[in-house]
Amino acid sequence: MLQKNWEIKKEYKLELEKYISQIFDKDKVIEESLLMTIGKISYAIDKEIVVLINRKGQVVDIELGDDHSAIVPAIETKDRLSGIRLIHTHPNTSCTLSSLDLSCLHRNLLDCIIAISVDKLGVNQAEVAFIHGEGEERMKVDDARFLNKYGIMEKLYYYDQLYKDSVDRFTYQEEAESRAVLVGVELGKDDIVKSLEELKSLAETNHIKTVDILWQKRAKPDAKYFIGEGKVEEIKQSVQNHRADIVIFDNELSGSKQNALETYLGVKVIDRSRLILDIFAGRARTSEGKLQVELAQLKYTLPRLSGIVGTSGRFGGGVGMRGPGETKLELDRRVIEKNIQKKTLELAKVKKQRELTRSQRQKNQKITVAIVGYTNSGKSTLLNLLTKANVYAKDELFATLDTTTRQFYIDKDHEILLVDTVGFIHKLPHEFIDAFSSTLEETVYADVLLHVMDLSNPDQQKQEEVVLNVLHSIGAKAPIIRIFNKIDKVKEYEKQKDAIYISAKNGTGIDQLKEKIVTSIDALHFYQNTSKK
Repeated sequence: MLQKNWEIKKEYKLELEKYISQIFDKDKVIEESLLMTIGKISYAIDKEIVVLINRKGQVVDIELGDDHSAIVPAIETKDRLSGIRLIHTHPNTSCTLSSLDLSCLHRNLLDCIIAISVDKLGVNQAEVAFIHGEGEERMKVDDARFLNKYGIMEKLYYYDQLYKDSVDRFTYQEEAESRAVLVGVELGKDDIVKSLEELKSLAETNHIKTVDILWQKRAKPDAKYFIGEGKVEEIKQSVQNHRADIVIFDNELSGSKQNALETYLGVKVIDRSRLILDIFAGRARTSEGKLQVELAQLKYTLPRLSGIVGTSGRFGGGVGMRGPGETKLELDRRVIEKNIQKKTLELAKVKKQRELTRSQRQKNQKITVAIVGYTNSGKSTLLNLLTKANVYAKDELFATLDTTTRQFYIDKDHEILLVDTVGFIHKLPHEFIDAFSSTLEETVYADVLLHVMDLSNPDQQKQEEVVLNVLHSIGAKAPIIRIFNKIDKVKEYEKQKDAIYISAKNGTGIDQLKEKIVTSIDALHFYQNTSKK
C-alpha cells in the first residue's frame, strides 16, 4: 500500500483497509460489500480506487490515485497470466477503459481489468477487458451492482487458457529484452540530446530496447524526484503506454530519489552509472575483471543504501553478524563495508603481481604501448589486426572489458608489448576509476599511448576530450600517437598533420602507423640514453 496516496478521511481509510488481505468467495469477481464501499468513497473523494484481487478471492491491495492515474504495482510473470484481476473506479465519468488501462492490462498480464463508473447514486456501469492475442476482448456491464452475475469469472478462465495455448504468438513474449523509457535532465551546458543517444546505445548493449525518450531542462534537480513532478507523471504515462518495465536516467540518482521514483512509477529505476556497471558485470571474463566489477558495484551501492527499499537479505550475513539493537540498515552497511575491504585486499594482491610483471618487463627493456580511447572506437579490432590476438571485437559499447597484452614485432629491430585497455565514456562512474585502478595503471606506466578515435562519429572531438581528461586524472603522461580509425566509413575528411588515419577493419594506413610507433620508440630510446649520460 502506498501511504503517500492515503490523504483521505480517517473513517474512509479504515473502511478500505479492513478489506485488505481478506479472502472472499473465489467464484465472485468482487465481494458486493467491497464493491459498494469503493463506489461510495470514490465518489465522495473524487479519486480512483484500485482493488487487486487474486484467484483465491483474496484482496491483495487497495490503492488510490488522482483521476485516471492510480498507481498499479508491476506484477512479474513469465508464460502465464498473473492471476490478478484489477477493478477500479472512474468517478463522475464513463466506464470506458482508457488506453492507459489497456496498457496496464497487457504490461502486467492481468486476468482482466474492470472500470466502474460511479456517481452520487453509487456504482453505475462497467467495462471489462481480457487479453486476447495481441489485443483484448471487451464486454459491457449495464448495472455494475450485479457484476458477479455476468459470467466474468468463467470468461477469465477461458481467456487464461487461450493465453497458455498461444503464448508464443504474443509479441510482448517474443521480445526477450527489457523495454525502457530513457530520461535526462539538462543541467547547465550539457548536450542532453547526444548524451541520451549514447545512453540508448548503452541500453542496446545491455539488450534493453528503448521505447521512449524524455528530458527536461532545469536550473537544479528537484528535491524529491530529481526531475519535475509534472514530468514524472508524463514518464508514468509513457511507461504504461509503451509497456515499459524499466526507466533509465542519464543523470546519477541518489538512493532516496531512486526509491521515490520507483514508488511513483511502479517499475524499476536505474541511472547511467548502474547501467554501465551492469554492462561491465556481463562482460568481465577474468577473475581480476570480475573482482573489479564487484568492487565497483559495492562502492556504488553503499552511499545509496539508506534510500533503497527492501535491502534485507541482499548482501548476505550470518550468525554472529548482528549486534544487539542493530538496525537492518546498519547491518547491510557493515556487510557491504566488509565486502569492500575484502575485494580491495584481493585486488591489492593483483596489483602487486602486476607490479612484479611490470618490473620484469623493465628489466628486459621491453617497450609497452597501450591502446586507449573512447569505447567502440576500434581498439580491440586494431589489436587483433596487429597481433592476431583474436580478442572479441564488435560494433557496440564496451565489447571488451578485460585488459589484453600481446607481444608484437613491428619489424626485426623493434619488439613491443601491446596492451588493449577498457574504453572510456562520458560520465564514467567514479566507482569505475577506483575499482579499475590496477588495470588503468597499465596506461599510466606505458611508454607510448595509441589514442584511437572514431573518425565517423560526429561527436568525436568531445570524445577525445573525455579520454584526455581521464588520462590526466589517472596521471598518464606518456607521449600520445593520435589515430583516427574507421576512415572506411567516411567519404571526405580533412587530415591533421600530427595524426595517423587508418581502417583497422580493412588494414588501410597500418604501415604508416607502424612507422609512427617506430619513430616514437626511437625517440624514447634516444631520450633515455641521453638522460643516462
